Amino acid sequence: MRITSVDPFIVRVPIEGRDGPATGDWIMVLVHTDVGLTGIGRGGSVEIISQELAPVLLGQDPRRTALLWERLYETAWRSGGPGNAAMVSIGALDVALWDIYGKACGQPVWRLLGGYRDRVPAYADGSGYVAEADQSPEAIAALVKKHADLGYDAMKIHMYEAKSPDEIVERVRCTRELIGMEKKLMVDLHRGWDGKTAVEIAQQLEPYNLYWIEEPVRGDDEAVYLRMVQEATSAIVAGGESVGTLYGIRPFITEGALQLIQTDILIGGGFTGLMRIAALCHAYHLPVSPHGAQFPDINCHLAAAVPNGSIVSAYPDCEPSEIWSKLYDPPFRVVDGYINMTDRPGLGLTLNEDFIGQHRMHPS
Repeated sequence: MRITSVDPFIVRVPIEGRDGPATGDWIMVLVHTDVGLTGIGRGGSVEIISQELAPVLLGQDPRRTALLWERLYETAWRSGGPGNAAMVSIGALDVALWDIYGKACGQPVWRLLGGYRDRVPAYADGSGYVAEADQSPEAIAALVKKHADLGYDAMKIHMYEAKSPDEIVERVRCTRELIGMEKKLMVDLHRGWDGKTAVEIAQQLEPYNLYWIEEPVRGDDEAVYLRMVQEATSAIVAGGESVGTLYGIRPFITEGALQLIQTDILIGGGFTGLMRIAALCHAYHLPVSPHGAQFPDINCHLAAAVPNGSIVSAYPDCEPSEIWSKLYDPPFRVVDGYINMTDRPGLGLTLNEDFIGQHRMHPS
């Protein structure tokens, strides 16, 4: 089996922005072979894939995932280094290669990678996004409650526009008042605070039984400050979503900075890269929860494969941007807060050709 072509393209869809109707661009990449199998990947840069990475794959056996990953990684170094755009592009291609591998074997990717569990919990992501016009604590709490009513047992609040620790605490207080104390509740602070302030926020949130506090401190001396936050809270301190390489995430693990690793499935280099990071995490008794609410269809395979797979994020069905439910036929769904893994080979996904054809952008 050989790779015959690599086809990255943009799917442009209408979305509801904060100021009214807008459009969102989603990158897709298809890897075609000479035996009629096509792998599906998502994300990356059309330019980097087509100009830098696709030539590395043409004529190669797509099942040699480790070899091709290393060649793509070395190419990224020669083209300026494995920054996020390059790593996301490698990740998208790696996902497509594993999709082909699964289809060739007649097995789902999650089983080929290890097959630890066949049901993956998901948490509702999206509350507190900038696109929401009403950022009041009451409005955010109501949206979290709406997600809980869809069957999710875990929900996360983004603190994008919280201007003070008091505002963060008030959002959490209102939410707990509405949903109770039993469901898992997480907050994402988006690396917005110095270490001392992040500790104070964690201490003030302690009465509200948070499951995790995500990326609470800004990037300067981050490992030290993260350990300070850990000492101030009983919640898990999570992060690392934008750290793309095994070598970049290593000090966060070995220095005890994080209790849960969230390296993005694409920034981490797809399944090949994430499996290496997951193994390192396992050696330190750390769970992994790959970042990306727009990628539950991919993340679930990693979380299902490894013993330390934790939980994946997903936009609930009431969100306007759940494009991953429209890309495929039948649609990809989270049911009552869980993703039930299937026996369908590869990623188990079939593209909705009508939707793709309607929204695909063609070169001008």
